[in-house]
Amino acid sequence: MNKDTKVIIISFSVACFILLYSTVAFYVMEEGEKSKKVILQKKVADITAEKQDLESRLKEADALTVELKARLKTQEDTIADMTRQLADEKTAHGGNLVKLGERDSEIRSLKDRLASELAEKDSLSKKLAKLSEDYQSIKLQIENETKSKEDRNKRSKEIMEKEGVSLGTIVVDQKSQ
Repeated sequence: MNKDTKVIIISFSVACFILLYSTVAFYVMEEGEKSKKVILQKKVADITAEKQDLESRLKEADALTVELKARLKTQEDTIADMTRQLADEKTAHGGNLVKLGERDSEIRSLKDRLASELAEKDSLSKKLAKLSEDYQSIKLQIENETKSKEDRNKRSKEIMEKEGVSLGTIVVDQKSQ
């Protein structure tokens, strides 16, 4: 074998080796590209899934925000209504307090009047009792006087019948003497 043939075989071997090495390198690069493509596709799929998850969370958060705003509005309306009711009740309570004060002063006035009336009643009862006493006393005196007069008239009749003289003549006779 000759030197030229050896060089050619060596060159051909080197060329085959380079060709084989470049083919393997290209294959590895192509597989690497495919692998990168698959990895990138997985990453894109993961990012897309995460994006969809975030979008769904955002939609849920927006829906929750809308619901909370509606609740807040409802609660604010309820608070406003309760505040109005409280103000109305305070006004009514103030009116009731005024009425209560008026009633209280009216009750005091009536109690004072009742006390005055009771005092007057007691005074009148005492006067009535005194007048009743006086009446009974006078009635008793009148009865006694009437009885005395009847007794005197009876005696004068007895004396007249016994002596035949009237009291009037005795009084005149005593004056003439």
